[in-house]
Amino acid sequence: MPNIAVDLSQLSPDGRNGGAARFVLDLLGALAKDPGLRLHLLVRDRSEGAVEGLRASGASVVVLGLAGPTREPRRLRRTLRRLPGFVARLLPDACSLRRLGTDVLFSPLQSAAFHEPGLPHVAVAYDAQELHHSGFFSPAELGRRAAFRADLGRCDRVVAISEATRDDLVAHAGIRPDRVSVIHPAGPSGRRPIPADEQETRLGALGLRAGDYALYPANFWPHKNHERLLRAMAASPVARDPSFHLVLCGALDDRRRDVEALSASLDLGPRVLFLGYQPDDDLTALLQGARFLVFPSLFEGFGIPVVEAFRLGVPVACSDLPVLREVADGAAALFDPWDETALSRALESLWRDAPLRARLGAAGLEAANRYPASEVPRLYEAVLRAPVPPGR
Repeated sequence: MPNIAVDLSQLSPDGRNGGAARFVLDLLGALAKDPGLRLHLLVRDRSEGAVEGLRASGASVVVLGLAGPTREPRRLRRTLRRLPGFVARLLPDACSLRRLGTDVLFSPLQSAAFHEPGLPHVAVAYDAQELHHSGFFSPAELGRRAAFRADLGRCDRVVAISEATRDDLVAHAGIRPDRVSVIHPAGPSGRRPIPADEQETRLGALGLRAGDYALYPANFWPHKNHERLLRAMAASPVARDPSFHLVLCGALDDRRRDVEALSASLDLGPRVLFLGYQPDDDLTALLQGARFLVFPSLFEGFGIPVVEAFRLGVPVACSDLPVLREVADGAAALFDPWDETALSRALESLWRDAPLRARLGAAGLEAANRYPASEVPRLYEAVLRAPVPPGR
């Protein structure tokens, strides 16, 4: 029975990980039920509550500290581990995960800080956005992402969440194609419909009714393109329709306040609702009750909300990006996310055109079948049991 150490040191309790955190916790919940795997979750104390359900499923929880046998490796230790393997293995390593009896290290949250030479390592890569939009990141974050790409080169197996991400890693990060597995992140349990009365109650508590709003669930990162969405709304006839509302929910309060200020300057007033980070059940109610999902992101590694909308039969208008064409494949209305006029037309057509929404909703349900939730834990289990590709 392999012992899997899972690096959750980057897990944040306030939604800052975006959809990745929900996916990872969902995945680990499925893997924890596998009697052939033993999971040891490495978390900081602030995030211990987020994994209590996993502890109940049989996973062990290891809280990282400044002392003791399990510590998050800081800069010096990470630097030493990045030395040539035969040199690094000669140096004393008081933080080695081998002290836990670890057989495989699994890094599912866009960090590979615990990498150890000689310890089989599987890491998940969600995107390489910095290679395309470096201006969206601080120098410190660019440095962190560059270190992550370098660590990916040392991993035995990299899981990319889409073909587009795999292509970036192979073309720009020097990862050999035979070491990259593509496993979509839309699962494993999926987002299931909630009963109508519960949906009504949850939406009512937020001051909403089903069908009365368009939804954009996204953290307020620069690439999520909230500013163009608001300007497109202000230029669209929907801005003068008293029945139209746009609901925005997501973490990162500082950036949200900037977007709120723009909304006020555009005189959009109560037509735009800023709900902040929402618990999972409330987000399900919001998504299920939306007249349509609008997703104007400038860059994505996959686009989890698009597939979640498909699974609920919610029509989607989204950016015409290579990865979203890969995911949607004709089941969504596509627009150029840099073009405010195109975005404005998309808002108008999806709000007004009921037959279009019906066609897209049906097409989305069919497209969702391409991403069966049940296959995700099975594919990850296979990778974790055999992390070193044949021939290495």
